[in-house]
Amino acid sequence: MCQTDKEQTAREVLRSIALDDARLLAERQRAIDALTLFHADALPDLLEIEKRVTNGVLKERSRIYSDRIKQGALISMTL
Repeated sequence: MCQTDKEQTAREVLRSIALDDARLLAERQRAIDALTLFHADALPDLLEIEKRVTNGVLKERSRIYSDRIKQGALISMTL
């Protein structure tokens, strides 16, 4: 499995966690945060999450990250 396939699989798993209503809110937030590690490659995932979730916190978190990525900002979970 090449690196690109591994990253795509990781993004898919994180997206599915963020969209899973059965998971704790904190888990879903961390999944969204973790998607930012993939920078612009995560943009479609963040936009899908923003569109599909009903929780306002998750929707806003996805929107903020996707807006920052669109603006070219460097996003780091450690800052």
